[in-house]
Amino acid sequence: MSTEYHTGGETRAMPSADEIKKYLKSAVEMAVTGGEEYLHSKVPELQKNINDYALKKVSAAIPPTYKVVVTCMIVQNTGSGIHTASTVHWQPDQDMTVSYVFHNDAMVVDVNAFLIST
Repeated sequence: MSTEYHTGGETRAMPSADEIKKYLKSAVEMAVTGGEEYLHSKVPELQKNINDYALKKVSAAIPPTYKVVVTCMIVQNTGSGIHTASTVHWQPDQDMTVSYVFHNDAMVVDVNAFLIST
């Protein structure tokens, strides 16, 4: 992946996957405060808050020539297993995907950011 980009006469480094993951984590921490219980009626609001915050932070950190897709899955933590998968066809030297998974006794939150060079 290209590590630098130019905007407005300024050269900035492309954030690493670890830096992007910090934005996803902060989005979850902002929305899910401590020992919340899982309430199905609150899930759409939680997802919207997480997606909006993550999209805002990631978009501000990456080159303007990139598009961002943020997804958020929230399920009740009942002790049963959950598996998710995705596949893409893109330019591996420029594009990336970053995931962050949070879980507590009540819920599991899986947030993904797809950064796609245009």
